[in-house]
Amino acid sequence: MGRRICAPSPVPTSSSSQSVAESRVPSSSPTMLAPITQSVIESMSRSYDASVQQSLKKLRHHSFVITDPHLYGHPIVYASDGFLDMSGYLAEEVLGRNPKFLQGPDTDRQSVFQIRDSVCEGRACHVVLLNYTKQGWPFQIVLHMAPVFSQNDRRLLHFVGAQTPLCDCSTRLEKQAVQSAPTLLGRQNGPYAFLGQKGLLNTKNASRLPFSNGSYSGSQKKKKMKVALTVLQLVIHELTKSSELKSAEVLRSRYLSENAETALCSSLTLALTRIQQSFVISNPNFPGMPVVYASDMFLHLTGYQKDEVIGRNCKFLQGQNTDARVVQQIRDCIKAEKACTVQVLNYRKDGLPFWNLLHVAPVRDHTAKIAYFVGVQWELGSNCCQTSDIAPVMQQLGAVGAIKVAVRSLQGQGLRRSFGP
Repeated sequence: MGRRICAPSPVPTSSSSQSVAESRVPSSSPTMLAPITQSVIESMSRSYDASVQQSLKKLRHHSFVITDPHLYGHPIVYASDGFLDMSGYLAEEVLGRNPKFLQGPDTDRQSVFQIRDSVCEGRACHVVLLNYTKQGWPFQIVLHMAPVFSQNDRRLLHFVGAQTPLCDCSTRLEKQAVQSAPTLLGRQNGPYAFLGQKGLLNTKNASRLPFSNGSYSGSQKKKKMKVALTVLQLVIHELTKSSELKSAEVLRSRYLSENAETALCSSLTLALTRIQQSFVISNPNFPGMPVVYASDMFLHLTGYQKDEVIGRNCKFLQGQNTDARVVQQIRDCIKAEKACTVQVLNYRKDGLPFWNLLHVAPVRDHTAKIAYFVGVQWELGSNCCQTSDIAPVMQQLGAVGAIKVAVRSLQGQGLRRSFGP
């Protein structure tokens, strides 16, 4: 990171070198950056399956960025390691900013206008552009940009911009991209690659790009163009596949939510509303063990709405600092059909963490078969490990007892409605 790349002229000597380098630095300095907003952080997760991050990491050696046209300023919401290495910036200096910060005094305005027009019209484009590294060194790139559309309702999701520098400093990256091309291009129909709703790009004619006059041969230019196009296709393929998974996940969650809403009869729901504790009830007989009931106190504690909880597995409360060993302990107890009490770090909807004294217990029907699992939450103070108060545990056990009474007393008529044979 931070190395000078593809400088078109030798480094000046004597004391003038510093002033020359400073004159090349674009006007927007990254030293005073606003914090990355939550909308930028959540941009990818709103449109793609959770696996998209891992899929894009496989392409980290290539240079590309993903931007969100729906956020103010059309900022970068994902930047590959290859892009960061090429430009010399850190991720926190890039995310949330419009890519125009890479431009400088000698960047061709016509190419910039061509990019802007393509964004406004939601179509693909390819240009040669002069960008600047963080240290101020100019380098020329082939830029292939294209929109990504939802596979479900054809909404515009993001733009992808793949860059290849017009120099020999990325031979290894070019080789990787070209080797990956047959795998992806084999999935396309004929010579055209689908790059969004309005973006059919003819790969046979893709070499006809408006290259600036320079010392690059025709074969070099064509090779650079092919690399950038291939990287673009690889990234869009991963995003398209992840968008399809996300759509399937949303439909499945909606189905579970609709079924979970009707899984409890009104009499049982009324009985549960009288229990003034933070708790959820999950059905182990549904795929994914979704929540079928969430108390008002649980919604108040976590900040979620009812329709954001019903039909989901409770793991949505977990976060990056949640102890995986505690999570596994809960899973083991559920598998063994036993009760357990743990202290676990959970996260509210707004991302704020809280220590949760969680009691999980099975709820059996009159035949001793497990009908539900109940999880009762109790928010602990910041110094959670020193708590010795038994009152929370007693209240949790009382809530579990009340839930068991409610379930068994209504076990006869209408406890659960039947779906299917």
